[in-house]
Formats: sequence, C-alpha cells, structure tokens
Amino acid sequence: MKILFYNSYENRLRSFWRILIITSILLLSITLFGLSGFGGYGFTIVMAVVMAALLWLGAHKIDYRPVSQYGLKFSGKWFCDFLAGNLLAALAMGGIVLIHIGMGWIDINPENFSQLGHQFYLGLTTTLIIMMAVSFWEETYFRSYLIKNLEEGLHFKKTGKSMAVIGAVILSSAIFGMTHLGNPNATWISTLNISIAGMVFAYPYIITKSIAIPLGMHLSWNYFQGAVFGLPVSGNQFEHMLMVAETTGPETFTGGDFGPEAGAAGLLGLMILLTLNEVYITVFRK
Repeated sequence: MKILFYNSYENRLRSFWRILIITSILLLSITLFGLSGFGGYGFTIVMAVVMAALLWLGAHKIDYRPVSQYGLKFSGKWFCDFLAGNLLAALAMGGIVLIHIGMGWIDINPENFSQLGHQFYLGLTTTLIIMMAVSFWEETYFRSYLIKNLEEGLHFKKTGKSMAVIGAVILSSAIFGMTHLGNPNATWISTLNISIAGMVFAYPYIITKSIAIPLGMHLSWNYFQGAVFGLPVSGNQFEHMLMVAETTGPETFTGGDFGPEAGAAGLLGLMILLTLNEVYITVFRK
C-alpha cells in the first residue's frame, strides 16, 4: 500500500500526491479569500505571496529540491531573459495590433494621452504591479511547479523523458486554459488558445530551465494588450489604458469582447511570439 503514496527510491511522496497537496492549498486559499469578500487588486497580490510560500513549502518540505529547480535562479542572465521575454511579448502584441490596423478592423482612440498626469501614471503603475503578480503566481504554478512534477510523474522507462516532458506541457497547458473558462465572454476558442499560450510559455522554460522568459512574456502580453493598446485581456477591460481600442472586424479574428485570445488574432500572435522566442534563444541568448 505504501508504494502508492511513497517513492522509496526518491525518499519522498510520489508526484501525484505532491501536486495534490500544493494544488489543494492553492485552491483552498483562493476559496477562503473569495468567501471573505477579499478581491480585486489585493487578491492578486496575496495570491502571488501565497504561491511564493507554496514554492518554499514544495522545495523544502514536499519535493525536497532547491527552489532554483523551479526556474528561479536569480542572476544577471536571469534578469536579461526576463527583459527579453517582455520585449518579445510587446513585439508580438504590437504585431497583432498592426494586423488589425492593416485590415481596418480596429479603431484606436489616443484621447487618453491628453489625460497624462500624476493619477494616470499611478494607475498605469498599479496595473503593472498587478500584472506582475498575476504573471508570477500563474507562471510559477502552471509552468514551474506543475510541469516539473508532472514530468517526473510521467517519466517511464518505455516512453522516456521526452514523452514525459511533452505530456507534462500538454496537461499543464490544458489545465491553464480551463481555469479561464469562468472569465467574462469566454468561449471554447478562447480556452483552446489560452491552452496553446500555455504551451508557448512553456517552451522557453523547458529549453532554458528558467522561468524568466515566460514571466516576462506573460507580463507584457497582458500589459501591452490591456494597458497600452486598450484591448480586453481574457474578457477583462483595464481601468487605466494609454489608448482606447475598439475592434470592428469579425469576432472570429479579433476575439470580440474577450480579446485577441478568443480569435485567430491571438493564435497568430502566439505563433509570432514562439518564432521570436526561437530567434532569441538560438541567436541572441548566450
């Protein structure tokens, strides 16, 4: 019976139970904060803190591994990768907007430029901090923790490590997509595209063994989409936006009120992002 729960060779719980413990604590935290009426910006910040604590718990008490194995080995190179991830996502999102403009399927109103002031900058900064918190807790759970443990649990002699990694990426990405099903205006297309986004974010994590590039990509994908260009982000419209965009083209491309992820534009942007990743990792990253 013990063999179902404990791996004697590794001297720790099997991956399924490790994932179950961390996921249960995470879901319990979300539920408790939700029931207490604690939401909005504060909820997002607290979730980032909770996930940081869970990484420590996982590393020291459950997984028995260094925190660096979750891709959080801070160094000059790590921060360069983080900045690169931000730049790549900004370029990909800019490409999506340019395609919209070229097709005549978007109206961008720059009226917010006339409102630049202390409160406006404070709003944009607050949004940036919130998006940093979102990207941190989602990437460290879905990429850092989940992929690492799923990969170990799916590693069998007959299938080998490569198949274990592929399985871990697909499964974690599918779960990532399904967690957005409850977002406003979500569709099966948005769920599929967000699952594909999970795979795109996972690619540099698998190649570099670092969460730096995915963190940067997630942050700037959301921030440039919502705070800079004024498009909906997974069904949510930001309060503070540098520009105000209104899509007028077909929803099958633009994604409508959910944002680009619910249409072909999001998929195209992800392919641009994946291509830019490959160029950065193979050509520019030393």
